[in-house]
Amino acid sequence: MTDHSPHLLSAIDEILETWFEEKRLPRFRSEQVRKWLFQQRVADWEQMSNLPKTLRAELATSMRLWTTQIKCHTQADDGTEKLLLQLSDGGQIECVLLRDRIRRKICISTQVVCGMECVFCASGL
Repeated sequence: MTDHSPHLLSAIDEILETWFEEKRLPRFRSEQVRKWLFQQRVADWEQMSNLPKTLRAELATSMRLWTTQIKCHTQADDGTEKLLLQLSDGGQIECVLLRDRIRRKICISTQVVCGMECVFCASGL
């Protein structure tokens, strides 16, 4: 039986190649972007240092790298860290890293309104 389902990473290649073709930019630029994303795992277009600055700016206004944006990052004196993430639809979720001397615990709200009602979390009811 042959699997005809689309390969997600190929779709990314097609999107990049089409975008660069439409802009009449050299094909090797899409490969550079792909390497930055999958080998270097950069978090921002600005980190792609071998791309011209004007191209990085155009990519930043044309495509999002992530579906979330960090709205707030706080760190308490005890080492607890919180990230408030805004989703593409405007909803927000929170991730909390709790540290003690022996181990670390992570709480990630996976719903915009989480029913756990944790006192340390912004996404509780």
